[in-house]
Order: sequence, then C-alpha cells, then structure tokens
Amino acid sequence: MELILSPSRMKKIRYQFIFYITLISFLISIVHIYSTSLLFALPFFYVCFMCGYQSIIGYAIGLGIGVIFLDVPYDVFVISAISFVILEFCLLFQSMKSRYVPYLLTLIGGIYYAYIQIDLLSTLLLTILTYINTMIFTSLTPIFMHGEAELLTHERMKALTVVILICTMGLLPYSQMSTMILIRIFILIMIYHECLDDLLPGLFYSAMLMLLMDLGYKDDILSFLLPLFFFYMIPCHKKSTIVSLYFVSHLILPFFLDFQYTYHGFIVVASGLIFFILPMRLHKPVLSSSYQEMTFKQQLSKQVDSFCHLFEQMTALFTKAPAPNRSLEYVGYIYEDMCQNCSSQTTCFHKKYGPHRLVKLMNKGLKESYSEADEDFIHQYCLNPEKYLALVQQYRKDYRKIRRVQEEYKVMKNDLYHQFSLLNHVFHQFSHQLEIGHIEEKHIYEHMEGYHFQLAHLKKYYESQSVYYLEIGLYDMTREEIENEFIPILEAYLNETLDVEVIKTPMHQLGYTYLVLKHHTRYFIQYGVSQCAKESIACGDSYTIFSMNENDYFALSDGMGQGQKASDDSSLTLDVMKQLITNGISLNDTIQSVNALLKIKNRNDMFTTVDMIEINLVNGVTTFMKYGACPTYILRDHEIIEVESKTLPMGIVSPLETMIQKQTLKENDMIFMVSDGFSGHFREFLKDNEYLIGDDHPKDIAHLFMTLANDEQRNDDMTIMVLKICKQ
Repeated sequence: MELILSPSRMKKIRYQFIFYITLISFLISIVHIYSTSLLFALPFFYVCFMCGYQSIIGYAIGLGIGVIFLDVPYDVFVISAISFVILEFCLLFQSMKSRYVPYLLTLIGGIYYAYIQIDLLSTLLLTILTYINTMIFTSLTPIFMHGEAELLTHERMKALTVVILICTMGLLPYSQMSTMILIRIFILIMIYHECLDDLLPGLFYSAMLMLLMDLGYKDDILSFLLPLFFFYMIPCHKKSTIVSLYFVSHLILPFFLDFQYTYHGFIVVASGLIFFILPMRLHKPVLSSSYQEMTFKQQLSKQVDSFCHLFEQMTALFTKAPAPNRSLEYVGYIYEDMCQNCSSQTTCFHKKYGPHRLVKLMNKGLKESYSEADEDFIHQYCLNPEKYLALVQQYRKDYRKIRRVQEEYKVMKNDLYHQFSLLNHVFHQFSHQLEIGHIEEKHIYEHMEGYHFQLAHLKKYYESQSVYYLEIGLYDMTREEIENEFIPILEAYLNETLDVEVIKTPMHQLGYTYLVLKHHTRYFIQYGVSQCAKESIACGDSYTIFSMNENDYFALSDGMGQGQKASDDSSLTLDVMKQLITNGISLNDTIQSVNALLKIKNRNDMFTTVDMIEINLVNGVTTFMKYGACPTYILRDHEIIEVESKTLPMGIVSPLETMIQKQTLKENDMIFMVSDGFSGHFREFLKDNEYLIGDDHPKDIAHLFMTLANDEQRNDDMTIMVLKICKQ
C-alpha cells in the first residue's frame, strides 16, 4: 500500500512497473495472427492508458523496440497513436465512459482488419478476438496498478494466465522448443500452487490462438494438454510427486500424436527437471481463500444457535401462567376434618346448586378476618360454629405461609423468565453478528456496487484497532464525483468519518482512479480519578475505564452502604458491564442483563448506581447512561452544562427503562463525574473553584477537588472522575 511503503521502495516499484509494461508490450507485439499483433497490442494499450502516462510511455518503448529490431509492422504503433488521440479527445469533452471503450477499440481494430484486406471470415474472427482480449486485459488493471498478490481472484488469475501464455507465445517463431519448455514449466508451477482450475480456461484459449498462428503446433499443443487430465484424477502436493506423475502421464502421447522421442522427450525431461530444481516456497495458495474462517464461523454460529434453542426451552419453563388457587385445597382440609361426617354435609356442598355460603366463608376466612356479620351467619347456620372458626383460624396461618412462599417464588420466576428471555435475545444478537460479521471489504463492495459505482479493487488495512485505511480502485469517476458522491455515501454506510489521503485520477473518467481513505480517531481523553473511603476496609464506590474500537468508556458505580459488601456489588456491576460491552453486546442489552443479574442476586437487599459515559473518539459524540447516579457536569468555556437523569438504581425493577442522553463534545471540554458522597451542591462547588483549574491535568484537578471536599463534612464514600477532551 502506498502510504505504508517508504518513498525509496515506492520509487523502486514504479521503475519495476515501467519495466514490466515495456517487456509485456514488446512480447505481445511479436505475436502475429494473420500477420498482425493488433488484437493483443490494442487491448494492452487500453490497460496502459487507464494506468496513466508513465504506462503509455513504457508501452510505446516496448512497441518501438519490436518495430526497430524485430521488424514488427509499424501499423500497430500508428493505430495505437490514433487510439490515444481519440481517447484523449473523449477525455477532453467527457463524452464516454470506460465501459464503452472496449467497443470503440474493437471498432478501430475491425476497420484496420478490413483495410488490410483480410477475408471477411478472418476479419470477423480477429474483431471478436480483439474484443475478448480487451475484456481479459482490462480485468487485470488493478494488478498492474497495485501489484499485490492479494488482488488475485479466480477471474483475474484466469486472465493473468492468458497474458502470460500470450507473452510466451511471442517466442515461438524464434525457438519453438524453448517456448514449449517455458509453457510446461508454467503449467507445473500452477499445478504446484493448486491453481489447475484457473489454468485450464486460459490454457485452452491460448492453445486456440497458437493454432491460429500455425496449425503445425497441433502436436505440441496436444502434448501438454492431454497429460493434464492425470492431475485431475490424482491430486499432488509435493514437487517430487508432481514431477513423477508428470513423467508418467506422457506415456500416453505416442497413442494420440506423432511423438518424436528426441524432440518431445527432451522437452518433457528438461521442463520437469527445471521445475524440480526451481526454488519455490509455498507460503499460501496463490488465491487467498477464507473458507477456513468461514467454516469456523459456521461452526461457531451453529453452537450459538444451539444455545439460543436451549435458552428458548428454558424460557418456556418460566412462561407466565395463572397460579393455582391454593385456598380450595385448604377448604378441602376443613371439609375432611369437620364436614365429612356432618348431617348437613349434602346441604352445604350441594352438587346441583353449588356450595353453601358457609363453604364460601371458609374460602374467605383463609384469606382475611371475618366481619361480625360473617361470624353471626356462621353461628346461626353451622351446627358446630366453634370448631368451624377454630379450624379456619388454624389453617389460615398455614395458608398464609404457603401464599407468602408462593409470592416469592412467583417474583423469582418472573425474574428468571425475564433474565432467560434477555439472554436468549443476546445470543440471537450474537448469532446475527456472526452471520454478517464486521463491515469488511465484501460488504462495502456490494453496497457501493448497489449505487452503480464500478469498483475494481477494495482493500482494508488496519494500522491499529481504531485506525484503518481503505484502498480503492474505481472506474468512470472524476475527483468531484468521488468527493461529492462516493465518499459521503460510503461514510453514511459505515457510519464513520473518512479522510482523503490520496486521490489519483490519471485519465479521469476513462482511467483507473486510485483512492486511499483513512479512518482514525480525532480525539483522545485525559482523565484523573480520586477516591476517599468512609471506612478503612474498602471503598463502596468502584470505577472502570476501558476502550472498545473507537470508543472510550468511563463508568462509576456506588454500592449502597459502605464497606466490603458495597464494594463487591459495585465492582461486580462494572466488571460484568465491561465484559459484555467488550464482547460486542449492545448497551441496552448490557444494561438489562446486569440489572436482572443484580435483581436476582440481591433479592431486595442491596442495589448499585451506575454512571457510564461512552465517548466516540472520532466525532466526539458522547453517550450518558445514568441509573440512580448523581448529575454529571460539563465545563465548557466557563459554562456549566448539567446532565442528569431521575432514575432508580440497578437491581430494583425489571425490566429497566433505558435512559440514554447524547452530547457532542468539543475540544478542551471537561467532564466531572461524582458519587453521592460529594455535597449535593456540586454545581456550586465547581463554580466556586473553577478558577483553580487552569491548564492542570485532570489527575491534579481530581486530587485538588477531593482535598477541598474533605475539608467539609464527609458522610459517605467519595469518588470523582475528571475527563478532558483533547484533539489529536
């Protein structure tokens, strides 16, 4: 990548690039079909045109060498010059898009083929081949521009195979044996790098071109095509096995062609031995593949899905259902103890007309005390009212104990239901993230293609966790279109800001635009913390500071009460929140999970406040989350901005209402977070002592304010966090 390489390294790469352009243009200029090399030279000229004037100079030098030293027809040079003038004219008036240039070059080639009076069928064939070669060569533009092996896709590998073989074919008229050896070495190298599927299409196409050059090459073509089928049946990975199978596979050739043992035997043995002694290291496949990563993702996604299914089943166990009426069970006990052998039993428990009022009063007596009217009715109509009242009072105590336990169970059941539902949602969210992953190259590519931008190359380079570069290759784009359309759409999709580092538009809308965008943080946070405990054992206030991608998090929690128990509760709250956020869980799900955990853990015993700030270091947007916490104060140019939220601490109610406020901070803004150990009039305290701040570091300010606050009456643990927004 241009920004990563040193200037000396870039200069060396540019010289190498011009040398390769010159060499390729020279080699393809000497490949003649029907006495012309225009069907190869014209497509390569367009690639050079898109890459800029340096490439065109290299192209002209290579073509000139062929014209001067090897009697290449100067017509190719003239047609290339005419094409250059036409394309420059189109650039001047912006009258054409790059996708139409292959048709224009094909038309120019067709006119030339008709001019030199080739027969109609041959003219049509050469015109079609010119168009095909233009499309093949054009797909390699990103390779020529960037020179990176990571850009080799399957399609580009096939195109590169065609270009290499066409360049090799230029040597055929001068040394047929050497050319065949080179072609076979190239085939073995491709087999060694496991690129046989990408080799064959280009090899068959090049074989057709060789036959168009001279039908006498038929036996040579068959001699390197037929043995390839053995490598499809028997996969080989080591050079020794490849060479062994290579030699064995040629035993079939005498049955299919006029095999010359001296000529063909020397070519086979020489190419096999040269390949065997060539120093090659197989670091990784030529075509980078992410199938292993995708397989791992799929396995992990299946595991997460199984957890989702598990939590769905566990959640179903705690679905809200109507509680059974336990009072009827105790009415049955009273019936067994008193009414079962009573002479009025059938009257009180009448099957047709339902239970008598005496039975209904049993149910009422289990739940509440009787009124005087109820007791008078019982004494008037019950045969044994004293026993009736005694049994109801006896079972009332048992019933109320069971009911109290039942109510507690119901509350816990509802809490567990909510917690399992929340965990189920978190797992589903994590599973969805695994499916889409982060917004990487392929997602950006697909999105921008949807806006009809022609992306030829897109690569993401990470300098650090929050700083990365986007290297992009574009067709049909001017600088104005990139700045006014492409970049804003890309920023909106990524929801991030991008700075332009490099824009190179060698040929404007007909060329290949090289673009480098940088995403980086614009701010950093200076901070200071000071604490003072009421008890010497432990401070009930806890704080945490951590980062996630381009966000910094500052959190303060005050455990209810003082001492070790309060410290444990507040530190547990912040630790769980930190773990969830750093593992990609959303703020809302994090808050709900921690709240449900505390509610189950504490059982109405102790609660904790949470005061968290999320600061985006790219755009300065700050998110405040406050639950039972003291107000936060922003000091900006002697102005005090108060951020408060009247909410309950965590662990009391479930679900918890999400209370989030946002502010866009500016450079040199200072934020003050305090626990409730400070005076309730911190705004006045800050205003009175603002003159002491100056340009001091937040750490010094925090210690100074703590010292000043200690001079006043202290009734609780005290914590102050001071943050300052600084520009990078």
